[in-house]
Amino acid sequence: MSSKERILKAAGQFFGAKPYAEVSIAPILATADVQPPTMYYHFGDKEGLYVAWVQEAFGPLRTHLTIRQTATLADGLAAYSLIYFNMVNFDVPQVVRDVESLVRTESKEQVFGAYFQAVYEPLCAVLIEGMERGELPSGPIGRIADLFLAGVYAIRAQIDQDPAGTSTWLASRFLHGHHL
Repeated sequence: MSSKERILKAAGQFFGAKPYAEVSIAPILATADVQPPTMYYHFGDKEGLYVAWVQEAFGPLRTHLTIRQTATLADGLAAYSLIYFNMVNFDVPQVVRDVESLVRTESKEQVFGAYFQAVYEPLCAVLIEGMERGELPSGPIGRIADLFLAGVYAIRAQIDQDPAGTSTWLASRFLHGHHL
């Protein structure tokens, strides 16, 4: 594994567990077994490392969450949440909150862009398909997506031994208006 890969892997252990502002570079470098100049060479600074980690963490998620042409909206939402439950090992809402701690506008845009492309766009695509098939009333797609994501985020923290069953349950409750 290259030094850059070791740094990114170590960064995930820390950025994935704590808010950005609470993470220090020293433990990341110690875990990766590299010296500061190596990190600065690859990433520039802590913020650059954070942006690179976010982009890497969201990359595979974007590929897997792109769900198209499911049989029903319930199937699409269940598939979306199951992939999310199985693949995400960090606090996505915390990543969004961490944007406020970043200094550079470019970094903020890159983090929001990675989040939007990996998490938000695939969900909106599933919801729009459901609307087009008449399974969901037309409405403000952003609010509908936010509502479903709130359920995903809340349940992920308490996921049991049956992610598939939990995903189906969440999709059903969301579509039928039952209390989560």
